[in-house]
Amino acid sequence: MELFVTDLDGTLINNKREVTVYSKEVINKLIDEGVNFTVATARTPATAVEILDGLNLKLPIALMNGVVIYDTKELKYIDIKDIHKISANKVLDIFEKFNKNPLVYGIKENHLWVYHKNFEHIYEYNFYKERADKELKTFVEIVNYKEAIKDLSIINFVAFDTYEKIKGIAEEIEKVDGITVNYYRDVYEDCYFLEAYSNEASKANGIKYLSKYLNYDKVVCFGDNVNDLPMFELADEAYATANAAEKIKEIATDVIGSCEEDGVAKYLEERFKNKI
Repeated sequence: MELFVTDLDGTLINNKREVTVYSKEVINKLIDEGVNFTVATARTPATAVEILDGLNLKLPIALMNGVVIYDTKELKYIDIKDIHKISANKVLDIFEKFNKNPLVYGIKENHLWVYHKNFEHIYEYNFYKERADKELKTFVEIVNYKEAIKDLSIINFVAFDTYEKIKGIAEEIEKVDGITVNYYRDVYEDCYFLEAYSNEASKANGIKYLSKYLNYDKVVCFGDNVNDLPMFELADEAYATANAAEKIKEIATDVIGSCEEDGVAKYLEERFKNKI
C-alpha cells in the first residue's frame, strides 16, 4: 500500500499561500478513489488547517517538521515531541548571546502559544501578521522568556535574520543535546529562517508515526527545501518541485512542475490517470 506525503510551502501551495481549486479537485478525487494522501510541513495547525480547508484529508498530518501529529477533523494534537527544559534554556542563552529575540512555541491544554519580544525586522512582523489572530494559536509579547515558558511544553524556536547571523546561531544550537536545527533562505522574504526543535522530531519520523493509522509499505513524497531531506531519505520515491533547492533536486527521484504550476497535483493526475 502506498502513502503519498507532500510539503506545503514551495510544494503544494503557491506563492499566494493557497492550494488551488484545481489541486483540491484532483487530490480529493484521488482520496475518494482510495489514494492515501497526507501532509508534512513546517507550519503549525493555526495556518495549515486554514490552508488545507477544502481538502478531504482522512489521515492525520505531520506539522512543525514532525514535532506534532495533528488531527484536522478533531482539531487535536495526537503526538507532541517537546524539548527538555534544560536544552530549551540553553537555546535561549544562545539567542541572548547573539542579541536575537526568537519566537518560542509551546503547547498547553491543546492550544499553541507563541512567546516573543519586540520585532526587529519587517520580515519578522510580516510573519507575525500573517499568523496572528488565529483561533488555534495565540501570540504573547513578553519581557522574560524563561519566566514565561516555565510551565509550558516547549516545542520550537523560530528566528529570522541575515545569513551570517542565522548561521552563527545555528552552529551554536547544534552543540546542544537533544536539538535539531535547520536554517535556509525563506520562501517568501529576503532573509534566512531558523527553526530548532527536538531531535526526536522530523518529517520522516512523523511519517513513521502514521503507520499506526495505515499499513503502508511504500512512501512517495514531494518537497522543495532542506527540511524535507529526512523525508526524502525515508521515501521510496521523492519528487522535487522545479522551484526546489538544488540539494533537494540532487537526491530526488525526479523533478516535477513548480508550486506555481500545480506540480504535485499534475504529477498525481498523470500517475493515476486511470482512476480519475
